Amino acid sequence: SGKGIVSATARTDVELDGDNSRFVGQFNIDTGSALSVNEQKNLGDASVINNGLLTISTERSWAMTHSISGSGDVTKLGTGILTLNNDSAAYQGTTDIVGGEIAFGSDSAINMASQHINIHNSGVMSGNVTTAGDMNVMPGGALRVAKTTIGGNLENGGTVQMNSEGGKPGNVLTVNGNYTGNNGLMTFNATLGGDNSPTDKMNVKGDTQGNTRVRVDNIGGVGAQTVNGIELIEVGGNSAGNFALTTGTVEAGAYVYTLAKGKGNDEKNWYLTSKWDGVTPADTPDPINNPPVVDPEGPSVYRPEAGSYISNIAAANSLFSHRLHDRLGEPQYTDSLHSQGSASSMWMRHVGGHERSRAGDGQLNTQANRYVLQLGGDLAQWSSNAQDRWHLGVMAGYANQHSNTQSNRVGYKSDGRISGYSVGLYATWYQNDANKTGAYVDSWALYNWFDNSVSSDNRSADDYDSRGVTASVEGGYTFEAGTFSGSEGTLNTWYVQPQAQITWMGVKDSDHTRKDGTRIETEGDGNVQTRLGVKTYLNSHHQRDDGKQREFQPYIEANWINNSKVYAVKMNGQTVGREGARNLGEVRTGVEAKVNNNLSLWGNVGVQLGDKGYSDTQGMLGVKYSW
Repeated sequence: SGKGIVSATARTDVELDGDNSRFVGQFNIDTGSALSVNEQKNLGDASVINNGLLTISTERSWAMTHSISGSGDVTKLGTGILTLNNDSAAYQGTTDIVGGEIAFGSDSAINMASQHINIHNSGVMSGNVTTAGDMNVMPGGALRVAKTTIGGNLENGGTVQMNSEGGKPGNVLTVNGNYTGNNGLMTFNATLGGDNSPTDKMNVKGDTQGNTRVRVDNIGGVGAQTVNGIELIEVGGNSAGNFALTTGTVEAGAYVYTLAKGKGNDEKNWYLTSKWDGVTPADTPDPINNPPVVDPEGPSVYRPEAGSYISNIAAANSLFSHRLHDRLGEPQYTDSLHSQGSASSMWMRHVGGHERSRAGDGQLNTQANRYVLQLGGDLAQWSSNAQDRWHLGVMAGYANQHSNTQSNRVGYKSDGRISGYSVGLYATWYQNDANKTGAYVDSWALYNWFDNSVSSDNRSADDYDSRGVTASVEGGYTFEAGTFSGSEGTLNTWYVQPQAQITWMGVKDSDHTRKDGTRIETEGDGNVQTRLGVKTYLNSHHQRDDGKQREFQPYIEANWINNSKVYAVKMNGQTVGREGARNLGEVRTGVEAKVNNNLSLWGNVGVQLGDKGYSDTQGMLGVKYSW
């Protein structure tokens, strides 16, 4: 106790571990000597004049109010947090943070006189501080920035954390000297939108060099088109350092942001931009010698996930869509037993298809593969005038589709998956039950429900559902165009069948918010699809099949298909739509065969072509058994 002076001289090492809380004097540490303390009571209320080495090893939080001055060094050990103020940060020697944390808790910046600060592995410095000298953040060490100024140079081989976890953007790191990146990490918070979006920032008054990894966390940004970009790093001297996003991109809403150097008067600085820099994933970029540069007049870059959402909503409305002959093949074949009395039947069809489409001004290319299984059977059959025929039946199905969307502007892709079921009814009327001519009307309605997923490289998957009704009315008229005999003893009858179909597609995705905060709303449900076409076919019967019930019917058909709506997705209000699928041309060819009065088979292949690279190729196989 008391007010005396305790000196560590003649290169002595002194460790204080007693309770000196009543001592209000002074500790002197001479050059070459060392003083070690573990907790506040070791120093009491004394001041420290340090011209040697002061080691503070604490496992607890310690708000140091002691005056520490002199030219000596300070080493921080232990896992505890040591909070300094202007008095305790007045020493001028080297600071080594070997363990735990040195913090500056004041709202106003604390002046730290230390001429060199080393943040070692597991060491942390944080808070509002202005340092007098250089700082070296070593691998495993971290500098947590608030309003922080480095008076000299900054080397970063660890982590410079600009952002507080979940905090508002606005922290600023100022480096009065030079900045060197030793493959360290720098993290920012930003509210991703337009050029003036709030963000954390680093301002280097001198030169930059070396390589630095950058991570940007979006805090509530909905995404927007930028012009010059959101400035993250300002450089006053020679801008030779390279800064690159750890994930290559960061996303908000419908937009993809990249990190690029400015243009013109801003060529030294680094910006987050949602503009395309002209480099494609197929190129071999050299970010060190040839870093990306912002193009203020370039096109915006959309997220590949948009293509996956579009593919899923389009599939949900079309997977179970079909036509009369898709479901039954040639009805006159499959109902041959009807003339012998009431007949029952079951049918099944398998479909496989591949679709290619584009979205987002052509920058998103999607490919999708699908499989559909449908089966059903008649519940009732009757005639109203002994000539026509009515059918009423039920059906159910399972379908799945996997899509892949690749951007031609950014180097990551997105996957979409959808799988689900349908149940429903169909009703069909044929004008003439005795031959193949005359009119027909077919209608069906289905209730559909699906599980959906969208995932992308290094991003969280987004799972959601969709459900709704699809319904169709189709009509056609069959003309006999002629009869002729083939050279191989076949009797051929040629038919022409104009067709028209209207399909209402009412499956809707659930509006939802992704884990990254992006609001997802898909569009296109309520689409009315109109089809106009003509089918022509030959009914062939060979003499050798007389009495064997076998018939063979090849056909070809051509259709024009119109969709009243465009399938699209709104991501935080920004709409990205599918391109080239509003009007489609289609050609199909196939064969329908009656094996016997009980069994019939049918199959076809077809292709649909639209504008802007849209295409869809499909194959189908159906079977029906009657008894």
